[in-house]
Amino acid sequence: MAAGRPYPPGVLKRLQDAETEILLVVDNVCRENGIDYFLMAGNLLGAVRHGGFIPWDDDTDIGMAWEDYCKFIEIAPKALPEGYSLHTMENTPGFAPLWVKVYKDGTRFVDEIADEAGCDQGIFLDVLPFRRLNADEAAAWKQCKRGIFWQRMAYLHFLAHPNVPAKTSMRALKVFACKVAHYTVARAYSPATIKRKWEGVFDIPESQQGSNWMNASYTYNKLLGEDVIFPTKDMEYDGHIVRGPNNPDAFLRSEYKGDYMQYPPMEDRYTHLPLVLDFGDGVNVMEGW
Repeated sequence: MAAGRPYPPGVLKRLQDAETEILLVVDNVCRENGIDYFLMAGNLLGAVRHGGFIPWDDDTDIGMAWEDYCKFIEIAPKALPEGYSLHTMENTPGFAPLWVKVYKDGTRFVDEIADEAGCDQGIFLDVLPFRRLNADEAAAWKQCKRGIFWQRMAYLHFLAHPNVPAKTSMRALKVFACKVAHYTVARAYSPATIKRKWEGVFDIPESQQGSNWMNASYTYNKLLGEDVIFPTKDMEYDGHIVRGPNNPDAFLRSEYKGDYMQYPPMEDRYTHLPLVLDFGDGVNVMEGW
């Protein structure tokens, strides 16, 4: 990720508009097929604090309960209109995340991660699965730790140089450890095996499930009570009506430290500044920038 470095003039707004277009397409598919979803992360924060995109934000994330997520994966390949497609670890070379993305076809958004992994990524929207955790809190946190492990293995299978933030303690050692893990442990597992083991972390009998939920792909956030997320509700986002969690304030307080309504300092305003950004006309607007 880049901090403090802007996009070329006018480009970020074009990217945000393209992502909003994908969001509205997905919203329509979900409403027509009885699939529930909700804004999350920076997009939820943007909706609450700015009425839409955070001014410097450049990605779009939505969450789904596991049952809806599985249904979306099943129906999206046929339900998405022409010009949009579902991308997964199974159907896209170099695809590292343990979640799915919807691309705007014909576009390209290749950041450093996609470039190293060999993934010809389009402008996209992330769809992340939320899982119900074990009713026993100690067991639930073990699930979270194992979930983090397999998510990291997924990235390290494809990447020897994943992003390690500059402020990370013992950063040089951790960068070296990532290289070692990439060439040893992570590559010993196939992507299919990694995905199966990750899913298995959360596959517990219904009798053991509690009322707390977690973003299964990023299990380092706080547990979310069921009434924080559900029932979802309509909310405004850049002049459009989309779905959000039941209690946006509690959701955001679980993810952001301090007063989330306060703007972060400039050095903490991260973007996913790409190496290649093509809006579908064959022109890389990042070239020479």
